[in-house]
Amino acid sequence: MINMNGEIPYKCSCGGELKNSKVEVEFFGINFGLKDAEVCTLCGSEYLEQDTMKEIEAEVKKKNIFGLERKISVTKSGNSLVIRIPPEIAKFLGIHYKSIVQLFPVDKDLLEVKVVS
Repeated sequence: MINMNGEIPYKCSCGGELKNSKVEVEFFGINFGLKDAEVCTLCGSEYLEQDTMKEIEAEVKKKNIFGLERKISVTKSGNSLVIRIPPEIAKFLGIHYKSIVQLFPVDKDLLEVKVVS
């Protein structure tokens, strides 16, 4: 049951209040538009409805990108560190031998890679 302020009677795992809201949903570069979600007023976590999650999963599976996320180890070549791109991810991104990519340090623990050619 939702109270008059739109707050949900249970709390986020951080202890914050949850409110119903619309959020922009993008996953693996697929824009799903504005969807209903519960959003924490303290930490900002977004919790999508089950039907929305099923819609996203179906679209991702249809595009054969389900399960592309990988944990890989960093190796070394000379003085450089090397990150190997698994073949499934390379195929999805259109990366091949001698492709040019740009690296962007977004945060202390986030590296963005953009395929240039």
